[in-house]
This record gives sequence, C-alpha cells and structure tokens, in this order.
Amino acid sequence: METILTKKSFRLGTTYIVGSYILPGKLNENINIATNSIVNVTISNCIDVIAKLQTKELDLGIIETPTFHKDIIAKEWIEDEMVICSNIELDSFVDKEELYKCKLICQKESSPINKLIHSFFKKINISHKNFHSISKIDNTTASIQSVKWSKPNPKHPTITIVSSRAIEDELKYKRVFMSRIKNYNMIRKLYIVYHKDIDIKKIEQIIKELMSYSS
Repeated sequence: METILTKKSFRLGTTYIVGSYILPGKLNENINIATNSIVNVTISNCIDVIAKLQTKELDLGIIETPTFHKDIIAKEWIEDEMVICSNIELDSFVDKEELYKCKLICQKESSPINKLIHSFFKKINISHKNFHSISKIDNTTASIQSVKWSKPNPKHPTITIVSSRAIEDELKYKRVFMSRIKNYNMIRKLYIVYHKDIDIKKIEQIIKELMSYSS
C-alpha cells in the first residue's frame, strides 16, 4: 500500500501570482491526482525558477515573465491581465494623460515585472518620468500594501500596476480599487518552463493537466 512516505514527489517552481492565486484549490488537486505524486511547490521569482531548472532542483516551472535560457523549453500557458490598483476609486477606464497626476509605486528597475510594465508603457508612449512621483518596492505584495495604506489623495492618487488576480480579495472588500487604461489592454502570457534534458515522461501528465486548465 502506497503511503505519503512512499509517494513520489514532484518539484514545481512558480512565481508569486501563480503560486498564490492560480495554483491553490482545484488545479492543485488535479495536478496531485494526475501525477499521483506529492507536489512540492516553491514560490520565487522568474530568474530563480529558471536557475533552479538549470541545476535540476526543479522538475517544472510556471513563470510570469519570459526570462528564458537556451537550455529551457517554454510553452505559452494562460493570459493574465495587468491593471491599475488604486487606493481611491478612479474611473473604470483612465486616460493615459490622467496617470501623470498619480503617485506610481513600481518594483525595482532590474525586476522582470518592472521591465514588462515598462514595455507596456512604451507601446502607448507613457513615460515613468512624467508621473507625479515614483516609489520603488521589492515585490507585488509590498506594492499592493503600499497603495492600500497610503493616505487617500484625490488630486494625486497612489497607484501600482499589478495582476488583476493579486487584488481579487482586496476588491471584494473595497480595500483597493481597479481601473484600466483607456483603449489599451495590458495582457501578458504566463509560461510553463522545463529543462530540455528532463525525462518528458516525468512531466507530460502535469503539462497536460495545466494545458487543459481554463482560467
């Protein structure tokens, strides 16, 4: 009889949004059943997940931004929408010129998520330099909490750009508010990643389960 001590383990690395908001619940249960394994989940950043795939410390990864390597195979997974998170209620769709009145909280310049947001802004000619002010924070959680606890200022609202999934609970209780940039959707792809030399039989069932998932 197989027990929890004799079951195989599967090492899955994810970034914050995936590990905290997408994986828990039904999807995680389905993965456990599909692999007949104990799934050990490590939540980290994109760069760390890729590094641990290279050193074979992880079997599979799911990341938020395309930080790739020649030894890593990447498959597009699901879409994730980035939105404006604010501590006062703004219009549902905000003109990009209105953003310049805001105090922007963003992650450090070297972070993959900041580079992604910079590329979004560049496409619609928004410059970080033109915001009323900018603060730099370490991670998504800190960004949301900084917005949440900032003093409300209708003239210069405090905002950050985050995944809509990261603020679902906060929105329910109106602790923060969500807006979008008028006439522009900030949609990104999430990626399933694995080392090119891994035994494909070890990961094919979990990939199949992930690919059949509809968010």
